[in-house]
Amino acid sequence: MSHVGNKIRSGFFATPERQGEYFTQLLVVEGSGVWLDPTCGEGEILKQLSAAFQKEDCRITTYGVELDKGRANKAKFVLDHTINAPIESMVIQNEAVSFLYLNPPYDFTMKGIDDESADRKEWTELYRNTKYLKEQGLIMYVIPSYRYSDKRIARFLATHFYNVGMMRFSDDDYDDFRQCIFIGNKKTGKHKEFNQKLFDFLIQMESDEFVMEKVTPVDRFVAANKKWSVPAGEEKLRTFYTKLANKSDFVEGIRNSKGFQAFKNRSKPRQLEIGGNPILPLNVGQLALLLASGAVNGEIGEGDNYHLVQGLELVKKIPSEEKKVHDNGSVTTITKIRTRREVSVKVITPQGKILKLV
Repeated sequence: MSHVGNKIRSGFFATPERQGEYFTQLLVVEGSGVWLDPTCGEGEILKQLSAAFQKEDCRITTYGVELDKGRANKAKFVLDHTINAPIESMVIQNEAVSFLYLNPPYDFTMKGIDDESADRKEWTELYRNTKYLKEQGLIMYVIPSYRYSDKRIARFLATHFYNVGMMRFSDDDYDDFRQCIFIGNKKTGKHKEFNQKLFDFLIQMESDEFVMEKVTPVDRFVAANKKWSVPAGEEKLRTFYTKLANKSDFVEGIRNSKGFQAFKNRSKPRQLEIGGNPILPLNVGQLALLLASGAVNGEIGEGDNYHLVQGLELVKKIPSEEKKVHDNGSVTTITKIRTRREVSVKVITPQGKILKLV
């Protein structure tokens, strides 16, 4: 499994700007088109590559997708269109992208309940995003060198691309990143010839010694004036959105809804208001209820209407006698004890007066 630090960064390691300068010199842009980075990070590398070719007669529209909210917010300032969402949730127009920059997270996908194992994202993102690339469109695929030896990745690249090149980061950055770059144009048609020579070469890239000896640094390709063409295409994607709803889109609507206002009114603490007279005189039971709830015991009002209120319930025992005369002339006295409850409410006014209300 990947390193904990890699998990925290979601597998994000930005492409060095120096390598971006080399990548730019490998490209020949034939005209306007859509350029996509489906795991764009902060968007800097796609901005760097496209900015070198932006002209009045060559309008490059950049699209990015980024899972991390902080990086996505930064990417929105440098790319034309950025969506903060997992790439798995995206709906993107197929066969429309002229240039695909693919530098996927170096990590595993999430394992589902019924899955026996988790796939590497280098493979899943290559397979997923190639369908967005138009025929003859150019891919620049950047992953760790040893990952090219994955048979699924090697077979896919050897089947779906032509005019290919394999290079590694220049010596300035290779020791730190250990990354290689595959570049090639997407084949046309349904039936594609398998490139056995390329497949055999990629399988051997598991060995770092093989990579250092056989894979040429990118700066040497630049020095040799090697170029790859980016075809012209559509200037805008007709479909580019996420199937996931963004909760921030609903905040304003919820705040202004009648139901939410009613909820706020019902849930906020109620304040006791002093003033006016009751519709009917309060009886002893009602006063006792006010005392029991604490509504008439403590501080009430503000400013000139500030009062200290004390309520007491007075319990008294009232005896009564009943005499009964029998037929034989004898007298029986029956004594009964009745409980009587009285309420006493006293108020101290701001002027210091003590008033007894009841």
